[in-house]
Amino acid sequence: MNLMDDLERRGLLDNFSDKEKVHELFNSKQTVYCGFDPSAKSLQLGNFIMITILQRLQKAGHRVIAMLGGATGMIGDPSGKKAERQFLTPDKVMENAQAIHNQLAKYIDTSDPEKGIIVNNYEWWSQTNILTFLRDYGKNFQIGYMLAKDIVKSRLEAGISYAEFSYMILQAGDFDRLYKDYHCTMQFGGGDQWGNLTTSLDFVKKKEGNDCGAEVFSFKLITDSQGKKFGKSESGALYLDPEMTTPYHIYQYFMNVSDADVLKYLYIFDDRSVEEIDEIYKNHIEHPELRNGQKELARVIVTRLHGEEAAQRCAKMSVALFTDSFQDLSEKELVQLTDGLVLVQGEGEVNILDALINLKLASSKREAREFVNNGAVKVNGEKVTDLNKNISKGDALDGGYIFVKRGKRNYAVLKF
Repeated sequence: MNLMDDLERRGLLDNFSDKEKVHELFNSKQTVYCGFDPSAKSLQLGNFIMITILQRLQKAGHRVIAMLGGATGMIGDPSGKKAERQFLTPDKVMENAQAIHNQLAKYIDTSDPEKGIIVNNYEWWSQTNILTFLRDYGKNFQIGYMLAKDIVKSRLEAGISYAEFSYMILQAGDFDRLYKDYHCTMQFGGGDQWGNLTTSLDFVKKKEGNDCGAEVFSFKLITDSQGKKFGKSESGALYLDPEMTTPYHIYQYFMNVSDADVLKYLYIFDDRSVEEIDEIYKNHIEHPELRNGQKELARVIVTRLHGEEAAQRCAKMSVALFTDSFQDLSEKELVQLTDGLVLVQGEGEVNILDALINLKLASSKREAREFVNNGAVKVNGEKVTDLNKNISKGDALDGGYIFVKRGKRNYAVLKF
């Protein structure tokens, strides 16, 4: 199956400059690029969708370029923003760019420059003086053309600076540079980048000719079944850096997605064929209460991000949490297990009823007593039936953690 047909079946593709030509180009080896701005020291789960596209292109035999926006990151992309970004310091942008370079190198094969490379647009923009910029780039952009772009129109009322207004010119210059240096014929990005993508293409064709073979395409912005932006949790963005977002937190994020989202996310992240994924989902829907689809999805994601061993640890931790078997977990695993749970600092002894209220597992002592009397409360996996039970540091697991459970799925943690 043609790569683009497969991506279309997976529900990923959005817009094309020329769908027929893009499909035709991919019948032979192409050089394709996607940009990543260093607005933080780690990419987020949403960015990983673009990384998986680069991986798919590589596996299909195409050369890929991951471009770091060391220069554009100094300015800030206005796409999707309601107000001006605060500038990061140049040192911070460079620090972030290096960290993201290391992340990209983990997922993209750069062992052979004919397979893949990582470049930073700071290399050429830092060498371009203002007169060259205005004469070679600015002269080619009509103000009316730029004002008509949705990314600019959406910001006119709130205000947009000349710096952010110029972002699309920089991105256009990037495509032209990569076309000249690497014969990069295609650029892709998320659906919110369509204005920048088409501006880049128009510029390249103006400079290199309409028959230069350059094209652009975009991917749909992914949302969950509730219409919320993919990759956002209650605690904020989900980062690829395991020090910023633990593998277990990502594992649990996918364990908790709805049945309606399981198939969509497997299509995006699982390299297996659509037919194999359909079979996995069919088996899941026969017994959705077992959450086998969510388990498989969480395993696939964490394996791709952090390796098979990390995925196995996460599965073990997930089982421990829901079967109340904490004794075999290391202190590091216990720490990760607290991620996303209500955590309250414990001092001295605390009565079980007060603990339930402090941990927001009960709204009153009357309700707390009902939970205990009904056998619905466990402390580190042990059922509590004594209303006078006190909890102290002596009950804690390694690291001073006490896991208190109410019902089947409600957990919180006391930390001594």
